[in-house]
Amino acid sequence: MSESIQAGAHWRYPYDPSHRQIEAGAADVDELLYGGAAGGGKSEMLLAAAVNFCLLIPGAKVILFRRTFPEIEQEIEPRLLARIPTTVGKYNSTKHVWTFRNGSRFVLGALEADKDVYRYLGGEYQLILWDEMTLFRKKQYLMMKGRLRAAGKVRQEMEKWGLRPTMKGATNPGGPGHGWVKERFIDPVARSTAFPVVDEENRPTGETGMFVQSLPADNPHLDIVDYNKKLAGMDPVMRRAYRDGDWDILDGVRFSQWRRNIHVIGHNQIELPIVGYPRAVGVDYGSSAPFAAVWGVLLPDNLVVIHRELYRTDLTPRQQAELIRDSEAEGERLPPGRSIPIALDPACWARAANNMTKPLDKDAPPPGSIAWYYREVFGSQVKKARNDRLAGWSLVDEHLRVRADGLPRLLVMDSCPNLIRTLPSLPRAKTNPEDVDTKAEDHIPDALRYLLMELVGPTSQRLPSQSEHTVRRREPATIVGF
Repeated sequence: MSESIQAGAHWRYPYDPSHRQIEAGAADVDELLYGGAAGGGKSEMLLAAAVNFCLLIPGAKVILFRRTFPEIEQEIEPRLLARIPTTVGKYNSTKHVWTFRNGSRFVLGALEADKDVYRYLGGEYQLILWDEMTLFRKKQYLMMKGRLRAAGKVRQEMEKWGLRPTMKGATNPGGPGHGWVKERFIDPVARSTAFPVVDEENRPTGETGMFVQSLPADNPHLDIVDYNKKLAGMDPVMRRAYRDGDWDILDGVRFSQWRRNIHVIGHNQIELPIVGYPRAVGVDYGSSAPFAAVWGVLLPDNLVVIHRELYRTDLTPRQQAELIRDSEAEGERLPPGRSIPIALDPACWARAANNMTKPLDKDAPPPGSIAWYYREVFGSQVKKARNDRLAGWSLVDEHLRVRADGLPRLLVMDSCPNLIRTLPSLPRAKTNPEDVDTKAEDHIPDALRYLLMELVGPTSQRLPSQSEHTVRRREPATIVGF
């Protein structure tokens, strides 16, 4: 873009682009994807493109999307407010709109739900930007593309500078939109090469697209030490995707860091006192499909030990609850009143079709529901499991990770063969590689996810570190109470 920025007079947006950012900015295509790895300066490229376009084209309208307004307020607004003087542009924080002296507007939009796209369909935009494109759905992208157009004086001004209405996005691999973004931008052709855009019937539209890849080494402003620290705690597969921009590696299994020789222990290798430590049961409901339950104990250093499982089909809700009760050791729920929560599949709270009565207690399940039958056996110890899938799988990742002491924070006893069999074989979801493929055998991993969210989730108590672990890899110890 020309160095002559009309609305800013002698002011220039503070931007020192890398050679990859320059390449992305100069790409003469209708649709562009930039990035593909963490640390490439993706957001910086988009913000500079937006502001410079507004300054160059009087009356232009640009929009940049993030997933939520809090992300805009915390990550985008502060950067722009610190850089754009009020003599150049003014910001309306209520409407999330920058207005520049030449009449151009830069809108900051959020698309948290599909319906949110309707907020923005009444306008026309000459530049539409997507920050972290894989967090959006293809439907949202295509609906907004229908608002990409220029007319009148704005079009004349754009033609004078050799510009056309454009969609630009930046992202890392992963996220709910991984599949469609990969199909649209990564698969068609080599990097930095224009390719023909096709419609939903695979017919050429006459437009062109391009993927410009940027790696951490391409960003001279990146603090490599800090960058590596941020990646260190990630699932190794996601770490490789973020570091190397590898989109194909996310087509494999979800929990690739699982190692039987590390995460599986014999029933005589650890002491599990019957009292004194938080415990819980995670349950995924099933009838013709298996119902699954796992028991876990939270030990110091947030070490979770899974010591028992159930995996059965063709049981009624009451039979499932009774089987859970009968599988526990005598005195396991003593002293009286001791709470050992049962984190039950939240779908079990659905009201039975033949019962429209609302429970008096807002936390109680509706009469006749699956959870209601569980409550008849276990009372208020039955809890609705927290069903934030990605947060739950992230907890599994965090506890599978081997720490500096040589141990993970999740151990599974060899008395849990179905969890040991299914967890390491779960494939990633094609649409969102941070999730699992729900068509796979995910029943007992779901129960594990519910249990971890109950024991060590965001609002759960975590135990402080101790100087010694209770794990005995060389000298087997006696299990207390089991």
